[in-house]
Amino acid sequence: MDTSVNYILRWFFEAIYSLMWFIVLNRTHNHRYSSKTSYLILFCWFFAYMIISRLLPFMSLVRMLLFEVILFFVCRLCYTDAWWKILFSVAMIFMVLITNEMIGVGLYFPAETLAGEQESLTTPAFIQFWLTYLFTGALLYFLLYLFLNRQKFQLRAADWGMFALFPVSQYMLMYGWLDTLRTAGNRGRNVFFVLVMCACVLSDIGLFAAVTRIAQRARLAAENNMLSSQVDSQEKYYKALTDQYEGIRRMRHDIANHLNAMESLLSSGHSDEAQEYLQELNAIPFDSTLGLCEHPVVDAFLHSKLETARAQGIKVKASVSLTAGTPVSNVDLICVFGNLIDNATEACTGLENAWINISCVKSKGCLIISTSNPLRPRPQSKHRRIPELERGVGKAVLEDIAGKYNGSLYFSETDGTFTTQLILNPESR
Repeated sequence: MDTSVNYILRWFFEAIYSLMWFIVLNRTHNHRYSSKTSYLILFCWFFAYMIISRLLPFMSLVRMLLFEVILFFVCRLCYTDAWWKILFSVAMIFMVLITNEMIGVGLYFPAETLAGEQESLTTPAFIQFWLTYLFTGALLYFLLYLFLNRQKFQLRAADWGMFALFPVSQYMLMYGWLDTLRTAGNRGRNVFFVLVMCACVLSDIGLFAAVTRIAQRARLAAENNMLSSQVDSQEKYYKALTDQYEGIRRMRHDIANHLNAMESLLSSGHSDEAQEYLQELNAIPFDSTLGLCEHPVVDAFLHSKLETARAQGIKVKASVSLTAGTPVSNVDLICVFGNLIDNATEACTGLENAWINISCVKSKGCLIISTSNPLRPRPQSKHRRIPELERGVGKAVLEDIAGKYNGSLYFSETDGTFTTQLILNPESR
């Protein structure tokens, strides 16, 4: 009788335990569907896994891999985050699951549970075991939730992969120890085992904190450099505005004299001299990049960057429709325009009749920023690659910003023209 009741209760307790995973995942990742739909899909996975896992041997490698693989693909269906973020979260769920079992092995698992026969316990003992297991699991998954959400994912897939090598190697070793304890029943050094496990968890958290702080400091340094460049551009912008205003003010003082002179020349029949005088007045410089768009920060930055490009003999054509209320941070906008213009300018270096076209439009809530420039000739002996992004840094920055605003980055080559297009969807954040 106890075995049948325990079998039903196990489904109930397993469902509660799985709910802990789902809560952590749903509060960490961006939903593709509503929360109710996501929970429904995840619980369908739970019931399918429970049925399939009962057909596989206890503690088998296939059963362990089945948990990881199916949960990963189900999460890919439910969430819109990058695959490596989802994979990292799923791996951490599994690691916490193993950690909870190792704590149980060291402290309170009965012999029947170690042998994979927990349903043979008496019902009161079975309930006591699961309540303890759920309590320790809830504590660990709460810590995992804080761990995953304390720092936003700012590292690239390669960085996460290198970081994961350390905890994965630890848990592979500890999983082997756990298997040995279950089969051999050696409980004499359980306290030492639990201490070692705790030390490994703390070292993992410490390593993660160190890596994320290094990444955060590097990102802050890059943002500070961009802000410094932004301030310099604004200073040049305001100086140009002041110079232009002074020129206009001087012209207003002399406008009556200019008109009188023009009238005198025309009335006396000296139309050629009047035309020459008019051309001289038109030669007074007026900066065409000032007032390029309604966003003051971007306008100041573009004024500086485009004038630098023109000074290098590059013909620049810009059409930027950007308002001051655009929901994209100033730092990100400066990063985008700075990298796009720098890449295009670098591609034009040494080319005759070099040119750059830059545009920014808003369509259906999305911000579409693109640059075009002539393609550089490629040496036949070299491997084909994008010449405008030789150093790779600009591309990585643009990809990060595209991901941040649920956008995308595209490159194309048509009729000797290289085009970079960045699409941002700030309203979806």
